[in-house]
Amino acid sequence: MRRKIGFLLTLWWMILCGAVGRCLLLFANKEAVVSEEENRTLAAMPELTISQLAGGSFDEAFEDFLCDKFFLRTEIVDATSSLKHIFSALTVDELIDQTETDEEAVMALLPQETTQEEPSTQETSAEITEQEPEQEVQENTEPGSESQTEQIVSGETPEQANLWLLHADGTKTALLTYTRADIERAANAFNSYAALLPADGKLHVLLVPRSQTANKLALHLDTESGWSSDLESALEPLVSENVVVHSAVDILGSHITNGEYIFFRTDHHWTALGAYYAANAMIQSEGYPTVPLSDYASESIEGFLGSIYLHGRSAKLKELADTLTYYEPLAPAESFWVSNTYRKSELKVIDTDQKDYKIFLGGTHGPYRVLDGGYHTGRNMLMVCDSFGNAIAPFLMPYYDSVYMVDFRDEYYSKEAAQGGVAEYIRRCGIQDIYVVLSESEGVGTLFINQLMPENIK
Repeated sequence: MRRKIGFLLTLWWMILCGAVGRCLLLFANKEAVVSEEENRTLAAMPELTISQLAGGSFDEAFEDFLCDKFFLRTEIVDATSSLKHIFSALTVDELIDQTETDEEAVMALLPQETTQEEPSTQETSAEITEQEPEQEVQENTEPGSESQTEQIVSGETPEQANLWLLHADGTKTALLTYTRADIERAANAFNSYAALLPADGKLHVLLVPRSQTANKLALHLDTESGWSSDLESALEPLVSENVVVHSAVDILGSHITNGEYIFFRTDHHWTALGAYYAANAMIQSEGYPTVPLSDYASESIEGFLGSIYLHGRSAKLKELADTLTYYEPLAPAESFWVSNTYRKSELKVIDTDQKDYKIFLGGTHGPYRVLDGGYHTGRNMLMVCDSFGNAIAPFLMPYYDSVYMVDFRDEYYSKEAAQGGVAEYIRRCGIQDIYVVLSESEGVGTLFINQLMPENIK
C-alpha cells in the first residue's frame, strides 16, 4: 500500500512539473526583455542548433531562460527577500554598507593605512577602504589632524588625507582615506591633461562621494553635524596653475545639513539637484553668471529603487524608495555618439523611456559622446567622468557650444572605437576646458585615475 501511495505521489508530481514546464514554454516571453525591477536584461529562449548542443552551450542558456522566465518569478523573489529581511538584524546603514554596485566591482580600492591617536587620546572609529575587494570594512583610530594641516600649509604632501564625518559631540570619523602616493599620482594625471589645453584653458576637478558615504551624514542629521575633506587641500599644492580643484564636500555640505535631497537613498548616485549645485559652483568660480534652477522645467518619478536596493532587494531599503527628478535641458539640446571626433548616431539628452538613473542621457555611451546646446559661446569642453557625469552634463550645456564626454571604463571605451587619444580630441574638437567629475569609486587611488587616464592621453 505504501509503495502504491509513493508511486502515485511521484507520478502526480511528475505530471505537475511537466504541466508547469509546458505552460512555461508555451506562454513565457521568449524574447530578451529588460527588467526594471532588477535593472538587467532577462535571458531569451536560446536557439536550438546542432553546434550549441554539441558544445554544451544550449543547456546553460536554457537554464538561464528557465531561471529568468518562470511563472510569477518577480513576485516570488520579492516575497522571499521581504521574508528574509523581516528576520534580519541588519540596520539600514549596514544594508547600505554591504552593497557592491557594478561600478565598485571594477574599482581599485584604497589601501588601509595605520593611524595615530590624537594627543587627547580621544578615539573614534574610522572606516577605511581596503586594498582588496573581498576584505571587510575595518575600524581604526583617527589620525592626528594638526600635523596634516601643517604639512598642507607648508606645501608638503601629507602621508594621507581623509574625508571626515563630523559628529555632534565634537569628534569625527574618517569615512575615506587616501595615501600620499595616490594623491601624487592623481595630481600628475590632472597636470598631464591640463598641459594639453590652450593658454586660457582650465582643468576643473570635482571628486564626489557616493550616496553610501554621503548618507552617513544625510540620514543622521540628529547625531552628525557635517563633514569635511583634506583631499582637496592636499592636491592643490601639487597641481598646475590652470587646474582648479573643487570640493564636493564644501559645495554640497550645507545643502545636506539643511535637509535638501542631494543623494539617493537606494542608489549610489547623486540626484539631479546635487548635480546642479555642483555645476553652478564650478561655473561661478570662473566669474560667469549662471542659470537659476527655476528656469528648468522638471518632472518627477516616484518609487525609484536603485542599485543599492537591487543588490539585495531588502524590504527595509524598499521603504526608502526614492523620488527621481529630472530637469529638461534648455532648448535647443542635441546629443550624438562620437567616434574619430565625428558625430555619428543621435542620442537622447533626457531619455524618458527610462525609469531609473539611465534617464540622464539614456545612460553612458562610448567611446565619446557630445551634447550640443547651440549657445554660441565660442568654447567647447571635455568631461572625463564616470556615470556621475551623466546627471551634471546637461547643466553645463548653456556655458559651452559643445560638451564632449568620455568614460574610460572598459565596458564603455576602447582605443579602437575612439580612433584617437584625448590629445587628438582636444586638438580636433577645439576643446578649451576639461572637467574631471568622478565618484569615489573611480577617484583618487583607483584604476581610473592611476592607469586609465594616463594611458589614454595619446
